[in-house]
Amino acid sequence: MIALTFDDGPKVSVTDRILDSLQANGGRATFFMVGSNVNANAGIIKRMVAQGCEVANHTHDHKYISKLSADGIISQIGSTNQKIEAICGVSPVLMRHPGGNRGMSAIMWSIDTRDWQHRNAQRTIDTVLSQVRDGDIILMHDIYSTSADAAVVLIPELTARGYQLVTVSELAAYRGGA
Repeated sequence: MIALTFDDGPKVSVTDRILDSLQANGGRATFFMVGSNVNANAGIIKRMVAQGCEVANHTHDHKYISKLSADGIISQIGSTNQKIEAICGVSPVLMRHPGGNRGMSAIMWSIDTRDWQHRNAQRTIDTVLSQVRDGDIILMHDIYSTSADAAVVLIPELTARGYQLVTVSELAAYRGGA
């Protein structure tokens, strides 16, 4: 059991391809969304929820939480949760700090594909397949076409290798907590 996670989106041209592959392979994922991307992508967010994927928070403007005041943190997280809930009826229960900078409890990852840095689908595929283990949380980004290229190869391959693709919350529930 592993959790694929995607940060920074949604971006329809990328996220749609990922959702197609998840749907074709019976998988789910968690999407950590930037609030400023939410309103323009209502349809894809509704599709995430309809497919059983998890919608999650990645701040409104991709700001580092550690550099914000308490009011700034509340605004960044609260406005994103409100936007997501208004679109799909589900309020996120998870958040991930941009850049992994932490100031409070958050969902991290065990495999960082660094897909945002190299933007090479084969390198992302190789990173995941060489490191993946039961219980992993894999970090990718659903704003780069090369990440979708990697995901549409990884999703059926991971499924064929016997991995069940679940949301972060499902993984935590099955493992006894986050």
